[in-house]
Amino acid sequence: MRYDPEIIYVQKLYFFLFLTTLTTLAAGIILWKFDWHTGLYVLAGGLGISYAAMVLKKNFNPPEKKTTAKRMAHTISQDTSSLTIARFACQLYYYFHESNQAISLLEQFLPNHDPLIYTTLGDILLKEGKAKRALYILRDNPYALVDPLMLATQGRVLKQIGKIPEAVRMFERSLHLSRQVNFPKSSSNWFTQKMLTISYIANIHHKLADCYVILNDFKQAKKHFRAGNRLLLDISLWRHCPAVHIDSTKNCKNTY
Repeated sequence: MRYDPEIIYVQKLYFFLFLTTLTTLAAGIILWKFDWHTGLYVLAGGLGISYAAMVLKKNFNPPEKKTTAKRMAHTISQDTSSLTIARFACQLYYYFHESNQAISLLEQFLPNHDPLIYTTLGDILLKEGKAKRALYILRDNPYALVDPLMLATQGRVLKQIGKIPEAVRMFERSLHLSRQVNFPKSSSNWFTQKMLTISYIANIHHKLADCYVILNDFKQAKKHFRAGNRLLLDISLWRHCPAVHIDSTKNCKNTY
């Protein structure tokens, strides 16, 4: 099962925080029992190991399917908000591999014009190889040009079908609007919401950089790769401008 990189990043951050909490407790106990030098050594070593573990962590084991199904059924019976429907559809698609059911569920709620429903459906259709249908649905939403997440999703679709200049405009507008509003919508705690927003913005920078690479504008590509990397604590998620011929007037090295 493969989730979007933004979700994986937040999971990795929580994993890192869990390990650093254990490290801090262990260092505190050693500092109290022995001396502060030993405590600091344990703290420094533990933080280094915690960071390395986060970087090396590639996936997370999901809960047992039967438990997840019961939880989904209970939640959906009490809450039919757009956020709950989008989560339900994502679980159907990513976890249970029921693409048709996920798409059908989201299509039932399209009349609500909620951007989260549209972007979730657009993402699934894009992964299913139905980019043109995804673009048609996304553009039919009245918030298509004012919602950062919808703009970013349209940018990914346009990039997929080869309309790179249009994709660039969508990504640029999404970045501009993202400075004014937190996205994606989430009922999670403040930390999770903040980290999701940062992760999505970093991903948009990287997607924008990919577009500039295709357009051979390596200066802009490098700029956006760097901008995205600066937002991510985990260096395993950093992206770099691909190497080009050394004689190119638009040379861009693959390291910074």
